[in-house]
Amino acid sequence: MTDTRRRGSGLRLVIIAIILVALIVIAIIGYAVVGYAAGESRVSNANKTLNAVISDQNKLTTTFREIDTRFKGLSTGSNFDAQQAKSLLGQFIADAQDSTKTVVQDQGSLAAASTRLDEQQWLTAIDKGHLDKAHARINHALKALANAKIVSEDYVQDGQFLQAFMDVILDLDKLGATASASDLAGAKAVIATLKTHVDTATQLSTAAGLPTQMHALMVDFQTLTADFGKLIDAAIAGDEAGVTTYSDRLHADVTKLGTYNFDQMGTDVTAYYQPYIDTFNSEMSAATA
Repeated sequence: MTDTRRRGSGLRLVIIAIILVALIVIAIIGYAVVGYAAGESRVSNANKTLNAVISDQNKLTTTFREIDTRFKGLSTGSNFDAQQAKSLLGQFIADAQDSTKTVVQDQGSLAAASTRLDEQQWLTAIDKGHLDKAHARINHALKALANAKIVSEDYVQDGQFLQAFMDVILDLDKLGATASASDLAGAKAVIATLKTHVDTATQLSTAAGLPTQMHALMVDFQTLTADFGKLIDAAIAGDEAGVTTYSDRLHADVTKLGTYNFDQMGTDVTAYYQPYIDTFNSEMSAATA
């Protein structure tokens, strides 16, 4: 059982190293505000709205960069603090939810500004060139925000999965401690909690942005949890044959978990988000040109 704990711990560190770093791939650029002439009131008002939106998005960029730095500052070695990571993920989820709310508000502000540009067109025909440019900027900003909304909404789901996975990591640590202390009753209680957390993480593992292999991984975690439970039951019952059987199965479970390509999972997460981020950046760049 000690060997299983050691191998499981090594696997745990690999998973943590990949998923915590891979998720935060956002690379949104901070943008300068758009200049406007004070005399062009309708265009200037539209540009003021656009500038407010740009300011909002720059603040959100700063927020995500700060949390990115904190994620990367987490140790992925033996001193990894899963509880700290869980708390940080809670902040990440809250920031992503706030980001979605801000994007929706900004989309409404831009849509309203676009409508106002078209009011009383017979009075503004002479300014049509400026109005068309303002419309174009707003349309680019709206396209950017549509992509930002997808990212922030998916970040919430991915963050919830990772937070549930941190519960699994915490349970595995407790299980290892109780098993090493030969506290079979304590281990049985931990396994019950572990099963609940693994089932929750499995349900969340199909979230947008997560590779299909992540769900397969969690399904295998369910198998591992079940086999560990049977091993503990056999030990409590003094069933030596059962202990041998389920110890072997547990070793096989851990070995299978070790076959997953975690580097590829990280690459897949990046590949999912990068087009949205690239589009956001290109459209926002066009909006501020």
